[in-house]
Amino acid sequence: MLASEAIAKLRKTELKQLSVTSVTDADVLGYLNEAVLQLHNRFDLWQDDCLVTHVADTLIYKLDGIDGNVTIDLSDKQLLVITEGFDYDGEPMSINDEDDPFGVVTPKYNWLEFPPDGIAAGEDFAFIFRAAPLDMVANTETIDLPPVLFEAMYFYVGFRAHVSQKGNKELENGTHQARYVDACDRVKALGLITAESTVSHKFSDQNYPWP
Repeated sequence: MLASEAIAKLRKTELKQLSVTSVTDADVLGYLNEAVLQLHNRFDLWQDDCLVTHVADTLIYKLDGIDGNVTIDLSDKQLLVITEGFDYDGEPMSINDEDDPFGVVTPKYNWLEFPPDGIAAGEDFAFIFRAAPLDMVANTETIDLPPVLFEAMYFYVGFRAHVSQKGNKELENGTHQARYVDACDRVKALGLITAESTVSHKFSDQNYPWP
């Protein structure tokens, strides 16, 4: 669905009580971006991977698309959280486990800190992370969500748009928020989205270790 199509539908439903001057199309596009991000936070919709080359005298690696020791494609996505790690033998690595001296920690959401000892330099390590799309900047862009989440998206935009208005509308705002939560719970309860369906786990396949 294009963002323009969603905005047109919202004007007839969740936003029909709000004027175009009080909530512009640009505002609605911003709320759509917030909804897409919130839904990717709530549901495991997109996973990707990167490679970290561990080099001597370097412990911290940034998954920002700039660090020269990290191979990662962030051209169409933003990293949400690092979820899994694998060493050069394809064995799982612990993340943020204080009882594992050979695990890695995440001092920031997109940083990896290796232990000072016990891991050989020059080896490649794989990490899987959850991601969300980059913000849409034009109404002609496609909304990157499965159709089963469109209803929740509409309710979230309605909530955000009404919250933005001046006046005492706590009850109405709460109604829109409750509809969003209920829509998300309904999708989960019906099993319409399963996290495992989006996970490749290719780093634990027998294709590894890397040559």
